[in-house]
Amino acid sequence: MSAADVLMIGVLIFAFGLGFFVVNYMMDNVVDDMVGMSQINSSNATVTALESVKDTAARMDYVVFGLFIGLVLGLIVTSWFIGGNPMFMFIYFIVWVIAVVITTVLANTWETVTDMVIFGTTITDFPLTNNLMLYLPIYIAVVGFIGFVIMFAKPYMQGE
Repeated sequence: MSAADVLMIGVLIFAFGLGFFVVNYMMDNVVDDMVGMSQINSSNATVTALESVKDTAARMDYVVFGLFIGLVLGLIVTSWFIGGNPMFMFIYFIVWVIAVVITTVLANTWETVTDMVIFGTTITDFPLTNNLMLYLPIYIAVVGFIGFVIMFAKPYMQGE
């Protein structure tokens, strides 16, 4: 059902975004602690390798954005191939509204977690994810509308 996919997109983006945010925070702290140890920072190659881990962890923002784009494209394709009976438009609309309400809670949770003092400036490594999460209800409303239009506005195809 394409309507449930709209909710799934919001939940997956939240889960991956929050997970990667915490992983990035942990990797920054672990690498800083490791570089601070004299046994580990004795060679430049080790320090360079550890710093590259921090750079890689900071790129998880692009993974979340790529996941969002991929899920939206998948929704568009599945909306086209799923036969849209006009009788189910109301059910799609109800699930779509519920998805927007749930993603509103997820967006507020994201804001609460990322504003915690313990995370410091970790949010600066996640500009795309932060935008996606803060405006997630709007994005889900737009994505749901796109899926709605593609599923129910396409011409009815009939076999010969």
